[in-house]
Amino acid sequence: MTYFRHLTKWKAVSPLASLALLVSCGGDFNLSAPPAPAGSPLALMPQGVAVNKFRASGNGWVVMTERLLPLVDLTAPDRSLQLSTGNGPTLSVEPPQGWSLIDFALHPSGEVSLVLASDKQLRLQRLTRDGRLLGDMTFVDAEAAADPFIGSVTVEDSQSLVPLGTRDAVRLAPFGEGLLIAYRTGRNVIVAQLLSYIGGAGFEPLWRTIVEPGVPIFRVRLTSGTFDPFGSLDSQWHLLLDVDSRGQSAIAVSVGGTDLTRGHSEYFGEPLDPALVNGAIVTVLDGNGHRLNATPVDTRVLSEAHAVRWAGDTVVVAGRVRTAVRDDGSGWDGFVARVSPGKGATQMQALDFDRGDVILDVAPMSDGRIALAGSTAYLQNPTGASISESAEPLLAVLPAVSGPARRLPLPVGLRQNQVRTVAPWLQGWVIGGLQNGPGTHSADSNPALLTCDGFIRAQEF
Repeated sequence: MTYFRHLTKWKAVSPLASLALLVSCGGDFNLSAPPAPAGSPLALMPQGVAVNKFRASGNGWVVMTERLLPLVDLTAPDRSLQLSTGNGPTLSVEPPQGWSLIDFALHPSGEVSLVLASDKQLRLQRLTRDGRLLGDMTFVDAEAAADPFIGSVTVEDSQSLVPLGTRDAVRLAPFGEGLLIAYRTGRNVIVAQLLSYIGGAGFEPLWRTIVEPGVPIFRVRLTSGTFDPFGSLDSQWHLLLDVDSRGQSAIAVSVGGTDLTRGHSEYFGEPLDPALVNGAIVTVLDGNGHRLNATPVDTRVLSEAHAVRWAGDTVVVAGRVRTAVRDDGSGWDGFVARVSPGKGATQMQALDFDRGDVILDVAPMSDGRIALAGSTAYLQNPTGASISESAEPLLAVLPAVSGPARRLPLPVGLRQNQVRTVAPWLQGWVIGGLQNGPGTHSADSNPALLTCDGFIRAQEF
């Protein structure tokens, strides 16, 4: 695959539907960083976990946190929820044993839908706004085993609703009190379904749409190192989802590390440039599940997509892109692509703040500006995937029209710092993430260093 041409220490391991590869990790970087900040205006600084996602409805809010884990062959995140009605104590929700919490959706009523994953199955739960269980069901997709797979390799498990490489391959979005779920199956097919909530009996499917056919996907793991700071090694499995106020869904799927360009062209009869080997494909569905269009985002060089969000009639896709290979370990920049669905128009902008940059979340603002959250000032081994322990938090704003991003000052904590979520709450904004986190090699000889401190704080723009 052209995608891997620039890497020097990759090794093919298995000719399955998911092809296993190893990448050289590289050595250590600077271990120093400024001291951690003091308190948070929201008085929520969870210890030992990162804050991944914040959503609010009225006074209430939901936070998803994650305990950092060492690299394994099949990623099984350790996530939990913190819920607040705004009028009482914060409540904690943990997944059942053997299951991983992957994502949640907060509905206008304040009820919360959860998706859980095992190595093979998906499970849906519904909670009241104060954390009581309303519904719990195993998610079934009888059509998945016969979905299209484009490729000559063998599919490992057509019955599985979870792909071979990670449990972290399903996303939820609220559809009023209903639920939009998008997931990658064991055949590597991307499927979207709209579900209505029918009380204690669970969820009922309203429509089902194939977003992308199954194609071969390359599994990657480091030859050394303990931790993957940006989830880069699983990015080829991930998908991104957002739903707008009209019920249109935008689903972004990475191209790099897959045969998606060929598979998409063959299955849908929509020719894509064979040179599309990096970037993403953004598919838009209407409220009835009909495919409206699919737009390629060609980054031309190695990249990762980490966020997608509707901003009016535009779909914003963001992540990081390797614009240069430099001996000092810099060369990765953040990127934002503004996609005009149906028009085939994509405006892409690389964002260079300080050495390495990555955008992990985006949010549209009422005045047309775009809030950007991520990490900056890190270094990465130029011939491998090792990321430095030292990195600063990144928060920036893009103007409504094209123009340079404006970075906002944030306190810099110890070791790795990331802003992973930015979202509105009441009349203001909230950001969350981690500080005092590890780099790739921080815990190689001391597992106790595979930890971080989370934070949530109010933010002005």
